[in-house]
Amino acid sequence: MQKILKTYQSTLAADNDHPFLHGPFTPAMDEYVADTDSMQVIGEIPKDLHGIYVRNTHNQVHESIGMYHPFDGDGMLHAMHFEGGKATYRNRFVLTTGFLAEQAAGRSLWPGMLSPQLQARRGWGAMGAMKDNAGTDVKIHAGKLLAGMSQGSEPWRLDPITLETLGPDEDWARYVPDGVASHYKVDSETGEMMFFNYPEKPPYMNYGVIDRHNRLVHYVPIELPGARWPHDMGITRNYTILHDLPFHFDNELLAKGQRKMMFYPDRPARWHPAAPWRLGLGALVRGHALPHPAPGQLL
Repeated sequence: MQKILKTYQSTLAADNDHPFLHGPFTPAMDEYVADTDSMQVIGEIPKDLHGIYVRNTHNQVHESIGMYHPFDGDGMLHAMHFEGGKATYRNRFVLTTGFLAEQAAGRSLWPGMLSPQLQARRGWGAMGAMKDNAGTDVKIHAGKLLAGMSQGSEPWRLDPITLETLGPDEDWARYVPDGVASHYKVDSETGEMMFFNYPEKPPYMNYGVIDRHNRLVHYVPIELPGARWPHDMGITRNYTILHDLPFHFDNELLAKGQRKMMFYPDRPARWHPAAPWRLGLGALVRGHALPHPAPGQLL
């Protein structure tokens, strides 16, 4: 089987010469399904190979509002599923609220990362101005895919085989109004997923844990001196390592709506070893708030 399931209409201008919209970055408007019954296999697929490889991509559909950044494009998943010596390829857009709204409008409704000042409606992410494109990360947790964008989006769940968008996680998305930044980690031993977000308002970071049964069991504030754009976290057997590095916004300019990242060589890098929920910290279990500890202090 090899067929196009759906074709989307692009509104990118014919004379748009942005380098991240051409060549290997040319957006794909077709959603395909293809398998090895209809395509040539070079070599042999091991019959005991059973699983799925999935990657996320930014795939711009409409002409952007303001300057386009390659992280602005709509999320599209590409997947190869292996089973019984055969393989099936699929690609699908992540049908976020923003994607569906722009499909209905036939144009971009939100600006991108480089032009947040042009926003005309409420958005997502740390800046609260962008579309939730869910195009940065994707992982398997609790039997489903979870896709998100770097600045923090709703936790979009998808079927790992069909790539059908199932919507924001119905068990806990409503409890994390600042979303999930795309640098979440899944512990292969416990099945727990650790995540953080970084809104441009106090406490400027929050940290959470989703257990293997897809329950939000831990969500606490991590107080920072100001807005940051952290882009990773680490996990060990007993701790999650969050960081506060001396490359961040000028707070005075940010108060005026100007986002200028600066390096502050006189400020040390700080690391926060957040203890996991199972060591006795406060928790939020299916909406029932338990006493939280005092916010952790960065070292």
